[in-house]
Amino acid sequence: MAKIPPIPDYIAAGTKNRLIRDKGAMAKVLFNEDLKELKLYRGTLEAFIQNEESKDVAVLEKHAVPGDDEFWSYHYPYQWQDVIGSQLRKSFLVSLLSLAEFHMGLLCRDVAEVVEARIKCDDLRGNSVFARARKYLEAFGNFQSPAQAVWEIIGDLYALRNSIVHNAALVDNDRNSARIQSLEHKAPGISFPSAGVVDLKSEFSIFAIEKVEGFLNDLHQEYVHLCNGFENG
Repeated sequence: MAKIPPIPDYIAAGTKNRLIRDKGAMAKVLFNEDLKELKLYRGTLEAFIQNEESKDVAVLEKHAVPGDDEFWSYHYPYQWQDVIGSQLRKSFLVSLLSLAEFHMGLLCRDVAEVVEARIKCDDLRGNSVFARARKYLEAFGNFQSPAQAVWEIIGDLYALRNSIVHNAALVDNDRNSARIQSLEHKAPGISFPSAGVVDLKSEFSIFAIEKVEGFLNDLHQEYVHLCNGFENG
């Protein structure tokens, strides 16, 4: 799991009671700010790609003969979407899943303090970081949400993230290739057009943001429910 910072000083004294009263409010503010910055980053990238593609098309239109489809098949600036855009979106996905892993880790840390668990999430072994966190939160925090389908799609996105980071997005050679390729039937804007190398469009980035945001919001609501139980118990 991502390196998780210790409990802040303003909470550390009387940790459990302070965490229960806070109910993850500060963590939620931090998550919202981080996500807002990532959305700004994505929007800036997409605007840049679109603007540069439009500039190149405008230049080419001066040389094109109306109705000459062959000219555009040879000269259209596909690189802005298929090469530059796809690479930038892969980088964005890595950042987005890093955000999800970090904030999920903060939550696991706080759950451990609230329930006074003898073991931490990092003590668990095997499977992916998200699978371990799910096991921990359900066992120690009695989390009922997110739903199975949500955990699965986040796991799919994380498998794709790992392929990008560790396998140059060569999905055919990845041990999770079937899982990653299943995203083509679950999400818009993802394809595998050449030798199993993943291609990402703008729609996929939007899909990934929505899924991660919903996932972390579900976790936060379960944490609030946990704290309410201790506060009212």
